[in-house]
Amino acid sequence: MIIKTIKLIVLLTILYSCLFSCGQKENQLPVADAPVISSFTPSSGSEGTSITILGSNFGSTINSNIITIGGVNAIAVSATSTQLGFNIPAGVVPGEYRISVKVGNLSSASNQMFTLKSKTEITDPEVLNYNYAIGTQIIGPSYGHTADDRLIETAKATLNMGSNILKITLAPGSYNITGRPSYASLTSLVRDDPSFRQVFDMPFNYYFLWARSHSNWKDGYSAAERSDDSTQIAELTSYLLTKYNNSGKQFFLGHWEGDWYLLDNYDANYIPSDERINGMKQWYIARQNAVDQALKNTPHSKVDVFTYAEVNRVVDGMAGKKRVVNYVLPYTNVDYVSYSSYDAQSLSQSEYNQVLNYIEGNLPKRDHIKGKRVFIGEMGRSAMDFSFSKTQHESVNRENIRKALVWGAPFVLYWEMYNNEIKDGIQRGFWLIDDKNEKWPLYYTFSNFYTKAKSWVAGQKQTLKRLPTREEYLSWATGNF
Repeated sequence: MIIKTIKLIVLLTILYSCLFSCGQKENQLPVADAPVISSFTPSSGSEGTSITILGSNFGSTINSNIITIGGVNAIAVSATSTQLGFNIPAGVVPGEYRISVKVGNLSSASNQMFTLKSKTEITDPEVLNYNYAIGTQIIGPSYGHTADDRLIETAKATLNMGSNILKITLAPGSYNITGRPSYASLTSLVRDDPSFRQVFDMPFNYYFLWARSHSNWKDGYSAAERSDDSTQIAELTSYLLTKYNNSGKQFFLGHWEGDWYLLDNYDANYIPSDERINGMKQWYIARQNAVDQALKNTPHSKVDVFTYAEVNRVVDGMAGKKRVVNYVLPYTNVDYVSYSSYDAQSLSQSEYNQVLNYIEGNLPKRDHIKGKRVFIGEMGRSAMDFSFSKTQHESVNRENIRKALVWGAPFVLYWEMYNNEIKDGIQRGFWLIDDKNEKWPLYYTFSNFYTKAKSWVAGQKQTLKRLPTREEYLSWATGNF
């Protein structure tokens, strides 16, 4: 009995020891590490381009790796644990993308972006100069990353993104441009300043300019003030028509948020006087008449100049308060209205449409201009609004831009390429490229959209034997932005 008991104890001990050691061995099995992409070459190419990926933890056989770019899977043509080779597959839309590798259930994406180019570069001027509606602006950037001044740098960044729209202010101080003479007029600035001259000569097609003349109409609009405004705007218009004759460029002369000019000291409760309201009406009329007269008197072809008024407290105006949209705009003759749309951009589509329809309904007729004449001059949510979440910053701003396209806005301008607002020492993040020179996801949304849009317009022109109409384009754009 004792012997049997001892044997049983020994047997149980051996069994326990085996189970314990087996469990240990099972727990100590190595866990697979996710693949790591260190780099790839080349950094750009077109369909069929051969790419080499360097890194670690790749599958050592071809079929054990799933490579993806632009949502399309590619088949590896060579594979080791540290290097993969593949060719850019068909079906990827030209744009900028991360490359991802999946091994088993683990995957990772590159930090580096690959630029996929069209096999046939678009050179058709009609396609390149088409109004793609979506753009950005560069006003008072608070940082720079190159040796260029901030006007040149940000204009180049906008051009490199693929945009043919530029919005700037005609104020050198906004771009930290120093050591230049004090220019006597708007015309002498754009004509004589090397930075402004270079930007105007760049291949942008649509220029939105804060071109505010400096008369004080708030206490009444004197004959001298009217003359100064008219002269400045007429001279600038004539210069632009002459200098850029046959260029296809369009210039829009306007200003910053007009309701803050009408209301004293940014006070939404301020009630503007009749004198102040009438002065602003006459100011707009003088500017528009100056442009109209210069257009009539200056020989020109394939170049145009327009004026715009910018409104920014429209929801207040709809509630009956004295604002530019309801007390000034209907009594002017301006070409366009720019809407700085922060008071409506977060509304539902139907509510947003009502606000834009209200502006359009208060806009005086200009029979020579076809289509809608209210555009979004400013819109955007900052990175700070989303605790610097890149995903939210991209998705919310993209949806707000799409709302304007659904309504049919001829232009939608996001605020802005480089951030200009700092709060408590922190960049607020109204940006596409941040203060660390990182391109945010919204930048790539813009860049990829331009590439797709140009290819679509080129294809439509080939198929239809004409450029697409605004309605055709906006219908396509709302489904592809």
